[in-house]
Amino acid sequence: MKKTAIVLALLLVVSVSVFAFKNESEYSYRNIPLQKVYNNQNGYIALFTLDGYKVSKSYLPVDWFRFGDNRGHVIAVPKGCYPYMTIVYKNNEFQYVTLAVPKNPADPFWGTLPAGTNLKEKFAVETFQID
Repeated sequence: MKKTAIVLALLLVVSVSVFAFKNESEYSYRNIPLQKVYNNQNGYIALFTLDGYKVSKSYLPVDWFRFGDNRGHVIAVPKGCYPYMTIVYKNNEFQYVTLAVPKNPADPFWGTLPAGTNLKEKFAVETFQID
């Protein structure tokens, strides 16, 4: 009787561990604190630091944030929280980006570009890139 109970307990442990390995998600994400976001007629320019010292930027086309194209989302960051960007990948391929930024465009976090700045070619991207 004891041997049967021990064998059943071992089988239970082995079967549970096998199922635990199969629960790995195909989705992954990366949260990046934002330093500043510039709003341009062609999209958003997100400035952030990855290594703690080098400022990087990404060009996020306005088309990604339009209805029907689910590659970009903007949400209002709650007061007291720091603005951030979340990039979601499926099987290591870019799916969408979410900008959590202050709702008020007069907030000092938002930047403005000089009039006549032509960045159209920089926004001609199909996937998330870091410059």
